[in-house]
Amino acid sequence: MDWTFDYPLSTERLDLRPHRLDDLDDLVVFHSDPEVTRYIPWPARTVEQTRDALLIKLDRTAARDVGDWIVLAIEERETGTVIGEVLLKREGDDQAEVGYVIRADRQGKGLATEAVVGILDAARTQFGAMVVDAVVEAPNTASARLLTRLGFEEHRREHEGDVELIRFRRRIASG
Repeated sequence: MDWTFDYPLSTERLDLRPHRLDDLDDLVVFHSDPEVTRYIPWPARTVEQTRDALLIKLDRTAARDVGDWIVLAIEERETGTVIGEVLLKREGDDQAEVGYVIRADRQGKGLATEAVVGILDAARTQFGAMVVDAVVEAPNTASARLLTRLGFEEHRREHEGDVELIRFRRRIASG
């Protein structure tokens, strides 16, 4: 079974939807911000690098196989602005990994939490995802707190080069 959602996934304030070409200007706001990207696995990007990344994301709307990522724009419904991205990686028939990023001027407003809850609820109800992982660089205490609030528990720590990673895991209750 392919993992694909009926888009958009709507939460109280957000629409989680596939990327569009006209998202570029909004993406540049946070893709180019070194404070936002400091804990993500790519450096701050130029407009051209962001455009190249966007072209790849246009097709990331379904996870057909283990290892595939769904990458969605987080659109603030009130303004129509793309304020971040939320990702879901298919790890197995009932297992996934979640990732997220929110632009700096929207952080601290519960929007990342809302986006993560939205995609996890949809993954559980539509695909039967029961175990979800997340990976955070150890200095990223804000993300670690967000995951802990959502019921994730530290699963293990590991090093990738000189970076300490914390792997979190959450078992999702059925129903």
